[in-house]
Amino acid sequence: MLNLQDDFPTDIAKFPWTITDSNLIRSLILYGPCKPDINFPVNNNGKRFSSSYYFLTTKSGTKIPRTWLCYSYNLDCVYCESCWLFADRSYGKFKWDWIYGINDWNHLSQSIQRHESSIQHLDAAKIRSIWVKNETIDASLEKQYTDEAVKWRNVLKRLIKIILSITAGNCALRGNEGSLKIKCATEGNFLRTVRLLAEFDPILNDILNDENQKIKYLSWSIQNELLDILSTELRHLICNKIRSSSFFSVILDSTQDVTKQDQVSLVIRYTTLDFEKKQIQIKESFLGFYLLSHHGAANYVELLKNTLMRLDLNIMKCRGQGYDGAAVMSGSITGVQKQICDIVPNATFVHCCSHNINLVLCDAAKSTRKIQSFFDTVQDIYNFFSSSSPRWAQLAFGEEYGIKINKITLKKVCPTRWEARHNALFSLKHRFVDVLKALSNIQLSSSKKDEINMATTLKKKMESAEFIIILCIWEPILKSLQVVSKSMQSVNFSLQKASTELESAISIIEKLRDQYDQIVEDSRELCMKWNIPFKLSETRQRYAKKYFDEVDSDRRLTTTDDNFRVTIFYPVVDTTLLQLRVRFKGMKTVCNDFIILMPEILTSMVDELIVKSSYDFINKYKEDISSDFTRQLIIIKGYLSSKFQTNYLKSMTIHDLADTIVKEELTSIFPDVFIGTIIFLTIPVTSASAERSFSKLKLIKNYLRNSIGQERLSSIALLNIERQQTNDINIENIINNFANKKARKKNFLK
Repeated sequence: MLNLQDDFPTDIAKFPWTITDSNLIRSLILYGPCKPDINFPVNNNGKRFSSSYYFLTTKSGTKIPRTWLCYSYNLDCVYCESCWLFADRSYGKFKWDWIYGINDWNHLSQSIQRHESSIQHLDAAKIRSIWVKNETIDASLEKQYTDEAVKWRNVLKRLIKIILSITAGNCALRGNEGSLKIKCATEGNFLRTVRLLAEFDPILNDILNDENQKIKYLSWSIQNELLDILSTELRHLICNKIRSSSFFSVILDSTQDVTKQDQVSLVIRYTTLDFEKKQIQIKESFLGFYLLSHHGAANYVELLKNTLMRLDLNIMKCRGQGYDGAAVMSGSITGVQKQICDIVPNATFVHCCSHNINLVLCDAAKSTRKIQSFFDTVQDIYNFFSSSSPRWAQLAFGEEYGIKINKITLKKVCPTRWEARHNALFSLKHRFVDVLKALSNIQLSSSKKDEINMATTLKKKMESAEFIIILCIWEPILKSLQVVSKSMQSVNFSLQKASTELESAISIIEKLRDQYDQIVEDSRELCMKWNIPFKLSETRQRYAKKYFDEVDSDRRLTTTDDNFRVTIFYPVVDTTLLQLRVRFKGMKTVCNDFIILMPEILTSMVDELIVKSSYDFINKYKEDISSDFTRQLIIIKGYLSSKFQTNYLKSMTIHDLADTIVKEELTSIFPDVFIGTIIFLTIPVTSASAERSFSKLKLIKNYLRNSIGQERLSSIALLNIERQQTNDINIENIINNFANKKARKKNFLK
């Protein structure tokens, strides 16, 4: 509104170049144009403006006022108030000169004459006269403007919803579009959906089929603009939630896309508090893909710092880091985690637990040569059947078509996929007899020599008791770790639960070490299903050549069963147990730092020990925890002991403690204890969220869409991965941002 305290309240310098508020326009006209009659300043050429220009003087001496001509005291220039307030910005020959201001006093008369005769000025003057007479635009004209704005806002709403729907389904928007007038068989999903809705929606039908309507807002550039605005708004919503949380953790991982470019996935883990609903939630939000040209630790750190700064996220609030085991990421001297810890000392690094479990299995699978050969055979069986449709159909269907079609199929062994080994062995054990039947059938009925030879070789390997025992050894080991790996991929999983699950898996495998006889018995039963003789092969031991002057070495025979137990079974089990203990030392160290917050431990500690342990915790997190933490721990210890039974306290986790504090409205009584639980819950367990984003990357940027731009890729990935949060996007704000981003040929503002 106008500031009537100013000397020149209608001076253009005090307002935006384009005014859409009709009330402000009415106020400017009602107050009158800015025509100061002062001692005008002199420019560098010794010239100045004269108030005589406010009038047109005829030959007869009559002075006709130029109501449109105004002088800006702040800018020292003249401008056209009519063009400023009423000129059509979408006019093809629209010029900003008489809005931004003219200060060429030498040629001002000529400039005024040219402007007064321009179409832009004449149209603006017509509209101004209507406002002056009626104090507003004619009702029909105003209704026309409003209806046009409503129409195009409705068009944009539909286009935005179409884009959100297509990106949520992970489908391509564009194809070989061709002309909008002709329906092309190769056009993309965006135009196909627009055409489909146009059959039922009159607004889209009018836009699509009206030949006089040249502007349709259906081009690829408009799609890119809308994608950019939508993803920016969604990222802004996510970052607002992150900023409102006390702390956050970063999860980084990278992979190559189809064009062999390194794409870095950035995921933020944080907690949200809803005091009205009395609940606490752990979230991991994807923020985008970012190109990385160099792969040093410094490059990752620089990318992370710049991205967080651009998103207005304070890196000093980072309390956790989650990466894989690559040296560039987890290196203790120059790795990314070390460089981030140098900036934020309390940014605790946790090696992705799912990656760790996979490395444990990789080490165990390499423990002996026979184990390596076993997994090679399992993979060969899968390759043999999957490489031929008839062979796969014969295994999948066989004679009992209706029963076999729903049965488990063979899976491949992939060393980088966390669940691949268990799925491959479980399916092979489950379909063991069916696989042997299919191989026997191929041996007898095939006319291809290579196929027969391969089937014979695989069948011979599978019919060995040694193969079956190894299968029965590995299946329970992988099964126990499969449960842990699957659970860890949940966002709500904490380090304490992960540690408990791992201890349970270690206990199962330790018991398995004493159950060799039971494994042999299970193997014997599996052999009986195909009448395989249960006899371990006896191979002659290899010895070095003995020369005439050498003493004969010890050539005692070994018992086959004991030899298999010592050389195969124990190395597999012991390697698994050893690696589980060694590789998860770092995770247990982090858990031990927060052991004082575990309800079972806290309630069993004496006050003196609580004081000592709390001092160490306060010293570590002195920027987050006050010295009152010790008193709060002693009080909450008594509260937990009196409220919950001992059996419940044994199963109570730090997450449960945080939930109890929120639900019982104790956050103001135990603020430091609550902050400690939030820090613990913020620390990531796995980088599974980043790994899942790579699955979307391979679907979005595939060999058919390999030319997609980086911004478009990141925008589509964000809208797809965080599709549940797109419901929070304000469509009206999106349309306003689209209208204000640059000059539009259509009006979107009511």
